Amino acid sequence: MNDTDSPLTQSDILARRLLFRWIPKWHGAFCDPATGLFHERLGHAFRPVPMPHKRLLTQCRQLAMYADAARQRPDLKFTPKLYVSYRALIDHFFIPETGGWRFSLNPQGQPLDDTYDLYALAFVIFALAHYGKAYPDSDARDYALKTLGFIDKYFRIPGNLSFAESLSTDLKTIPQLRRHESHMHLLEACLFALQTWGDISFKLLADEIVTLFHQKFYNRTQNILSEYFDDELNPAPKEGHIVVEPGHYGEWIWLLKKYSYLTGTQLPDQDSVCEKMLVWANTHGWDSEFGGIYDELNDRHEVIADTKRLWPFGEILKANALLMDSGLSRDDLKANMSRMMRVFVQKYMDARGFWTEWLNRDLSPATDYMPGTTPYHVYFSIMETRETLYARGKPKSLLTPMESTLYKIRRRLSDRVRQIKAYIRKQSV
Repeated sequence: MNDTDSPLTQSDILARRLLFRWIPKWHGAFCDPATGLFHERLGHAFRPVPMPHKRLLTQCRQLAMYADAARQRPDLKFTPKLYVSYRALIDHFFIPETGGWRFSLNPQGQPLDDTYDLYALAFVIFALAHYGKAYPDSDARDYALKTLGFIDKYFRIPGNLSFAESLSTDLKTIPQLRRHESHMHLLEACLFALQTWGDISFKLLADEIVTLFHQKFYNRTQNILSEYFDDELNPAPKEGHIVVEPGHYGEWIWLLKKYSYLTGTQLPDQDSVCEKMLVWANTHGWDSEFGGIYDELNDRHEVIADTKRLWPFGEILKANALLMDSGLSRDDLKANMSRMMRVFVQKYMDARGFWTEWLNRDLSPATDYMPGTTPYHVYFSIMETRETLYARGKPKSLLTPMESTLYKIRRRLSDRVRQIKAYIRKQSV
């Protein structure tokens, strides 16, 4: 493997594309300047696709990503008016009477669904943590603690270690299958909030969720992480299958490692658990014929959904990077990352910033729209992969600084062209 094909060089190139080109373009396309809120979906002309709602989840993922990007590279002159989006999030979604956040708005920005969703509330804390890190003088910490208190007060299930999936407007549990995924993202949110503010309350909840993973969600004997559970947290079938998603194996590996790093807590056999999970994801999740990562398998390793969404790529990519110094073969992990990046740049991602959300098994496009929730996965997985690999040494290839220079020149030219067009339009009025 030469330097230009190495995972480190490839992740560095992708990270620079994100910071220099894709992030500014995404913000310009997704953000409605009239309200500060973000569109749910774009078409391939980078124009908003009309949708019947604006979800809390989309707003939070978008805000978190831009806040982190603005903090990472202030020299890029990427200075979006994130305070407007931050205030719009609070003004439109926060419900002061309860301390919770509504699920969605209608297209006119009025309340549409006032139920409370654990998955979405986790991303409220996640977004506030990133915004608070980028803008330390904000009141993001206060809202994050209010949200944590709301979850702690209303979402706990008596006699159970876990949390409800969602609540009605009168704060009653809505019956539905239980998921590890909502708890996983709550752990993610707590870890970033702990990293930003250091409040012990975020650590305590993170402790609980990691314990819950080891005791209930993950079957160590069978190396199975079921997607769905009954009220007693026993694996529950959906449409006749115990559903298993390779992408979530990658996310849990990353979060377990991050938890140990931030808290100094190393649970027994956690490293071996991470290794087993990654071997499973790389072996059974990867399509050896066409490439790409399957959406769903069952507990017998049989593929039950051979479509391939974009997000599992990023989660398994950074999991491979994190275990480079484990007991697994370093060469195999590098090869895994390289083949994933090839599929990413050839099939999912256009150099201009367009992406294909969903592929068929043969890697042909299955969708023609771009959801506002997906860039979060692309951005953070690439940035975290690069950060992990950077800790092992900087890239040797001359390609990455050359790309950076070209992107700077291209961006200046693009800005100048827009200024000229705007001037011409003004003069023609």
